[in-house]
Amino acid sequence: MAGGGGGGGGGGAPRPPGGRRQRHQAAWLPLEVMADIAARSDPVTLVRCAATCGDLRGRVADPGFRRRLRLRHADRFVPSLLRGHLVGEPDFSIRIPDLDDDPLNVYLVDAATATLLPAAESFPPGPDGEPLLLYRSVSAREGLVLVECHELRLLRVCNLATGRSQTLPPVPAFLGYYALLVGDGEGGAVGRPFQVVKASLVFHQFQQSQHRLLVQTFSSELGVWGPCTEIRTPQIQGRQTCQPKIGRLLVVGDAVYWLCLTSSAGYVLKIRVRAAAAPRLTVTKLPERYPYNGGWRINHLLATMAPGGGSPPAVLVADMEKISAWTQSRHTARWNPQPHVVIRYDAISRFLDSVGEGRLHMHQAEQVNLVWFAQRSGIVFIRMYNCFFWLDLQSKEIVRCSSDPEIRYKDVYDPCEMDLSTWVPTFSSI
Repeated sequence: MAGGGGGGGGGGAPRPPGGRRQRHQAAWLPLEVMADIAARSDPVTLVRCAATCGDLRGRVADPGFRRRLRLRHADRFVPSLLRGHLVGEPDFSIRIPDLDDDPLNVYLVDAATATLLPAAESFPPGPDGEPLLLYRSVSAREGLVLVECHELRLLRVCNLATGRSQTLPPVPAFLGYYALLVGDGEGGAVGRPFQVVKASLVFHQFQQSQHRLLVQTFSSELGVWGPCTEIRTPQIQGRQTCQPKIGRLLVVGDAVYWLCLTSSAGYVLKIRVRAAAAPRLTVTKLPERYPYNGGWRINHLLATMAPGGGSPPAVLVADMEKISAWTQSRHTARWNPQPHVVIRYDAISRFLDSVGEGRLHMHQAEQVNLVWFAQRSGIVFIRMYNCFFWLDLQSKEIVRCSSDPEIRYKDVYDPCEMDLSTWVPTFSSI
């Protein structure tokens, strides 16, 4: 029985000597290969990979790893992208070159803590190991910042995630304002293709038909400034009374929006920038009731009501009682005849009471400045004499305030929003 029941004539495969099956040792990928795969995965996979072992967490947390990041499906995972905003020394009418254009006098105001940090210590150094020279920021988008050095008369685009930068050729001679557009994909000196648009509105003192817009574009892929395009704007009526602040042009997709206020009306200019083609201009007039002639008591800012630029541009207006939004119809793209209230100042006062800052109560005599709009996060930065506020346009609520005297006397530049494809998680321990 012993030979028949368990004999070797059965259908089972013969066992190797020793009575045990062979075991194959698992093949391990080198750590460097794993890090390279994680850098080209997606945000969730990156976090999972980093959670597997301390060595891989160390690679991900290394500032040098950021230069390799190119995450996919980033739109499915949206962390807080607003690092803060850049500030610098006041822009005196009599310039002090050693002070105004010294990159060591540029700071990052951290969005989470509202603390003031030197920009050179807040971002990774360049490939040469030297601190990133930011100078004065004039436009920012998708983790890239366009900075200007007045004394050296140069423009530079800096990648805040990698420390890489590119200096542009000499800028066009005409006075104007800049907008930074960031393309998809990778490559180039800063890791992303980009365009810099310089635009200027020229008003003729006596002949309205002679009003014109000057536009010139730099392409990182071509490495040169394109020709200057001159577009007549006879539809803009009146004399110019106000110019947009530097760096406050709004970029949505491949279009740059510009708010223009004249002595007769308010207009929104849309400059569509296309590769290998002349820019196109569309001018729309704001409703008759828009407060284009409100003077210093009225403050204006272009924004989008949905984060990420998912809605048509709107114009925010701050008067002595509230902040309102003039919006467009999604179906007709026409401006709605009446604004809607975003927040009243008594709601801001209640917020101050709730966080124990009742001493900062707003006074109607104080001017409310709408300083910048962070498009990815949907945050509007509001500045008054005594304090600063972060307004979330989606919830229409104040989410943070600060009254740091160190920040009060600084010039406020641009928000620093990181691109999702170069987002790096923070780990409590490595």
